[in-house]
Amino acid sequence: MLWLKNVTKTYETKDHKIEAVKAVNLHVEPGKIMGIIGYSGAGKSTLIRCINLLEKPTSGEVIIDGRDLTKLSPKELRKTREKVGMIFQHFNLMKSRNVFENVAYPLKGKDLSKQQMKEKVESLLEIVGLSDKITAYPSQLSGGQKQRVAIARALANDPKLLLCDEATSALDPQTTQSILKLLKDINEKLGLTIVIITHQMEVVKEICHRAAIMEKGRIVEESNVIDIFSKPKAQVTKDFVSTVFHYDRAYEFLNKDSFIEELTEEEIVARISYIGQKAGQAFISKISRKFKVDASIIFGNIELIQETPIGNLVVKFKGSRDGIIESINYLKQNDIYVEVLKNATTSLYLYAECNRTLS
Repeated sequence: MLWLKNVTKTYETKDHKIEAVKAVNLHVEPGKIMGIIGYSGAGKSTLIRCINLLEKPTSGEVIIDGRDLTKLSPKELRKTREKVGMIFQHFNLMKSRNVFENVAYPLKGKDLSKQQMKEKVESLLEIVGLSDKITAYPSQLSGGQKQRVAIARALANDPKLLLCDEATSALDPQTTQSILKLLKDINEKLGLTIVIITHQMEVVKEICHRAAIMEKGRIVEESNVIDIFSKPKAQVTKDFVSTVFHYDRAYEFLNKDSFIEELTEEEIVARISYIGQKAGQAFISKISRKFKVDASIIFGNIELIQETPIGNLVVKFKGSRDGIIESINYLKQNDIYVEVLKNATTSLYLYAECNRTLS
């Protein structure tokens, strides 16, 4: 559906050259929801504006349904853009027009009769749950209602692709959940491909099939959502995942002098992630019996990622060097992800050996 190939966007002034997007490659399959997440300044909003050529890439290809938008004439681009809807953080509704007029605006010049336009707008407002607000003005609507109007307007031309630029950032948590549920319903019922730009990992957790993490203009990691949450690779991804699993609390405890002083050179601390039914297996007890290793759970929780339980533990392993290494190997062989956390007292040999078992 959507291919980005080596997309780069550079801004140049007299004295400066800023690479906002750097050689981005990304594929979004038809009917899927892709989340693009990053901190402020990562380049994600610039990237989404490159997708519909609100910002023309400095180089690279933007391919939608087999057509490279960067090579289209202005007339062809306008026609193609009709199949790419977009919603924004601050709604961008016309204050002087009521809900009907805002939603109907993209339909002007489509040779629709008044009755056809009325039926179209009414059907769109029914989809977003605002049939009773058809004559209301934006000033009379809540933030969530305004975003629903914006979504209805974005669907007016029956797009194949919907771009969402921080669509929930201006909303409270409860309203955010309702908008995400609406977008998920639209994706499932209409088969609409959606790209969501966000800095909220909760958004990715709730509705995205895949996620790409941006940092300094580049995509540093991209995978399905389950792997992103259970096996994050890039440090920035781990930082985002920690906002959902609350690792920061565990790491704060681990960094206390009193905890570090109690560790010996033959002990390690590791983060363990397990998926699905493995959440109910007593693998900690198994390795304790099998390899005579004490495994003490320091921190643990389970999150439901789109109906898939993902468990996370921070565990202190204490035992013989071989026993610890064999325990790590055993966990890996049973498809349990392990990240050994290095600390001031961890034996360098033991740290290296445990990480070698993960490669």
